[in-house]
Amino acid sequence: MSILFRGRQVLTLVALALPAVLQAQSLPAGLSYSTYDWEARRKPMTLTTAEAQNPALILRELRVEEYALDAKRELHLYSLDHHIVRVNTSEGIERYNKIYLPVQDGGKVLSLKARTISPRGEVVEIDAANMKELKDQDGGRGFKIFAVEGLEKGSEIEYLFTRERPANYFGRNYMQDEVPARDVTFELITPEFFTFEARRYPSSTSVVLRDTVQNEKRIVRLALHDVPAAREETFANIKAERQRVEYKMAYSQARGRERLFTWADASQFLYRRVYGWTKDEQKAVDKLLKQMALPPTNQVVAAEQYIKKNFRPDDSAGEDLAHVITTRTGSEVGMARLYAAIFNRLNITHELVVTSDRTDAAFDKEFDSWNYLDHFVFFFPSTKQWLAPGRPDYRMPLIPAEWTANEALFVRTVKLGSTETAIGSTGFIPTLAADQSPSDLDIAVQFAPNLDKSTVTIRETLGGYHAQQIQPFYGLIPDEKRTEVLQELIKSNVPDATFQQIKATNIETGLNPLEKPFIVDATVESVALLDRAGPKYLFKVGTLLGPQSELYQADERQYDVENDFNRRYNRTITFELPAGYQVRNLNDLNVDISAGPTDKGPEYLFKSSYEQQGQKVIVTIREYYRQIRWPKKDFEAFRGVVNAAANFNKVVLVLEKKG
Repeated sequence: MSILFRGRQVLTLVALALPAVLQAQSLPAGLSYSTYDWEARRKPMTLTTAEAQNPALILRELRVEEYALDAKRELHLYSLDHHIVRVNTSEGIERYNKIYLPVQDGGKVLSLKARTISPRGEVVEIDAANMKELKDQDGGRGFKIFAVEGLEKGSEIEYLFTRERPANYFGRNYMQDEVPARDVTFELITPEFFTFEARRYPSSTSVVLRDTVQNEKRIVRLALHDVPAAREETFANIKAERQRVEYKMAYSQARGRERLFTWADASQFLYRRVYGWTKDEQKAVDKLLKQMALPPTNQVVAAEQYIKKNFRPDDSAGEDLAHVITTRTGSEVGMARLYAAIFNRLNITHELVVTSDRTDAAFDKEFDSWNYLDHFVFFFPSTKQWLAPGRPDYRMPLIPAEWTANEALFVRTVKLGSTETAIGSTGFIPTLAADQSPSDLDIAVQFAPNLDKSTVTIRETLGGYHAQQIQPFYGLIPDEKRTEVLQELIKSNVPDATFQQIKATNIETGLNPLEKPFIVDATVESVALLDRAGPKYLFKVGTLLGPQSELYQADERQYDVENDFNRRYNRTITFELPAGYQVRNLNDLNVDISAGPTDKGPEYLFKSSYEQQGQKVIVTIREYYRQIRWPKKDFEAFRGVVNAAANFNKVVLVLEKKG
């Protein structure tokens, strides 16, 4: 559910869309599927040889979403879900021996029944009275859960449930799961005087779905057959790539051909919600500004530091600014309203930006569904910087990577004479360049005189999004655990490290990792880097890079490549050869693999080389990923770069006495 509908603020707009002359029955008996039921007596379905090879198979999945008016002309949303799943293996049984039913805020389950059918046709009804209600990790969306006992290989699990919930004028339904499906059907049913628009995704295959009119109802229907499993893939966002349907209310008979819930409407709604402060709220903000005592320059940076050190986001805390300021807590909307009020008081030009998490669903500017309006950002045109008001772990200009490389709705406040209003337009949130998110290593190796161990000094520098994974949280780690955390970082490069010293720099909370990267310096001893093989020694130089991603998948690539963020890795490894020794295979250090050549060089690169100065050898490695997305038709080129790093990780130099 988008941030716009964590409440009932849009009912006024919708009420205008309801026709005054038409009323629906108040009881679900008038719904299209009110008499729908499963087949009372049936035998297990027959599987093909290929279907039987899967741990589990969805034989039937039907979801119906129907909007209907009650006697008070209030719009309700009713849904019916019918699932039949076959479990073929122990893995399949483990996956489906519990059934989870989503229970959204304000909704209720009207009916529920479930049963199992054994391979021999024995039917066992499941007692729904044993159902328990759970909350997800953030305490928001709830689930009802009940166990399915007595499953055996070849069993079918069948369940049918209906729900009622307050109408939401935007929806999303997934048509693909992590197991294959024989038949998946989705129907959206509305009164004829409403027109909903629907699109099938992912974006690469986006298709507009057409409706038909039957018995004074509009029906959008999508039926898919033999839907493949959505397999997990490295460098892909499986949730965003799963086949799904997005829909929205677009027109109403009462409003003619005037489109409803446009981006312009969303901009006005957001403006009223975020910038519509009461006098009491304004007084509270003025009092807070006096306490903040901001400097005359860099006020945005100073305001962000103060708020993020003194206020705590909490979606249950609400958005009234007087309450937010008193309690020092606020919802994501509440925090956005607080920042906007401060910027307004300080006359700081800014734009409100609202976008989606592209790992869930990339923002589609061509389809004005408010379902994409999930996260608030502020943009400052004069500095081209960004601020995430609801994320205390980020400092401008850094915002969550999953919000970048994504379209968004930009809401700009304008004055028309003495009147203030808002203008909205869609735009793009760029992501950081690869060089802004470094993960660099400077390593020096000194072999002991008798070659039984090595002393390694390491400086690891993490900036941008690489630093974001540890820097904001390091100060929260108990003192006695901090050394352990740092040591684990270094052990990824030297697994058997015995530590002589270790320290971290730029560890304070609230730093900008683009300006002050997180740096770890360590000196360790290792006996595993050098192995003896008769008169020769084997130096595992590649191990010093640490674990590398590998792309050796045998299956055909399903999805386009999508990186979390652009990034770079610069590494330098220096070592001194023992007197009288040489390296037989120094050329193994020369690697040059790239993909996507452009005028500015390749988009992806792994390049390593060496320089020898007497007995000293200096290895230089450059690796970077400068593009978020890459088409699967050119996957082999991308895979070549990733695997080049993985292959270098296995490089072993042979040290032998000079002849």
